[in-house]
Amino acid sequence: MPRSRHRRGRGNVLSATIVPMVVSVALATGTTVIVSGAQTPAFAANPCAAKNPCNPCGAKNPCNPCNPCGAKNPCNPCGAANPCNPCGAAGASFSKKCEVPRLAAAAKANPCAAKNPCNPCNPCAAKSACNPCNPCAAKSACNPCNPCAAKANPCNPCGASNPCNPCNPCGAAAKVDITAEEAIAAYKCMMPELQAAYAKSKSKVAASYAKWASYNTQPYVSDTHGGRYVNNYANKTGAAYGKFEKAGKLKAGSVLAKDSFLVDPAGRLSVGPLFLMEKMKAGFNKVSGDWRYTLIGPDGSVIGETKGKGTKNVEFCAECHAGVGETQDHLFFMPEGVRKASK
Repeated sequence: MPRSRHRRGRGNVLSATIVPMVVSVALATGTTVIVSGAQTPAFAANPCAAKNPCNPCGAKNPCNPCNPCGAKNPCNPCGAANPCNPCGAAGASFSKKCEVPRLAAAAKANPCAAKNPCNPCNPCAAKSACNPCNPCAAKSACNPCNPCAAKANPCNPCGASNPCNPCNPCGAAAKVDITAEEAIAAYKCMMPELQAAYAKSKSKVAASYAKWASYNTQPYVSDTHGGRYVNNYANKTGAAYGKFEKAGKLKAGSVLAKDSFLVDPAGRLSVGPLFLMEKMKAGFNKVSGDWRYTLIGPDGSVIGETKGKGTKNVEFCAECHAGVGETQDHLFFMPEGVRKASK
């Protein structure tokens, strides 16, 4: 979606109506937005004022657990301690080597570029109340985007229920259209980073899946996997997967792998989760059709495994695939336009 940009006068600030939307999108997704609103007086009643212990940018309160600028705060979307940090060097950080050149070039003209105080990865760059990215701009203590609010707060960048949460492996990603050639080039460039990230899990499948047969001609967007670009692989035992809807029931020992990467509107690329399905022996788990689901995060952590550690974290996988359990052995297939010819 194109960004809307406006020229701001000295006295313009965000209105209390617009701020929640801007903060939730900017802090949680890493996108940058500038809007201008009606003039408002000094923030005398600002719940994030200097003396307020809930001030998310209060440098004078180093112990403030709500400070999104605190380097040690695991909820800091740009903090080093956040394994899903979209702006740093860990986990799901943006690649330093790979990008989509066309989008990156367009982003350079964006007024919210790296050195701009509106950079959502530098929320404390400007102390001015007129900073359009100031998370303290709203006057009301009921500001729904207050990062110190309840855990159920939909604007909380660390809230599990927030679909824009950068740590939510299946959360919705910003929709970005790139060409088939751009997707292929991006994946080729990102592959070493994907492999290095998944290898941290110590999973044998994570270390070998890239050598298996692949079944898509190009990376494609999977809405059921957070709008990320994904690729499908299967081991030799699961080769019947390549027949798609005619595959029937796969044999025990079949393993399917779906790696993923994210493209943001600025052309930046980051590692996404690795999704695995392994067909176990009959009786393993009737609910999942005897498939074992494993989800490996972009930082290499094993987020969950069916009937193993973090099993509740992958229950949604089984529930989703159960929709085609009776007809397709719990298998979904990629769009026809990106399928390799069935064998």
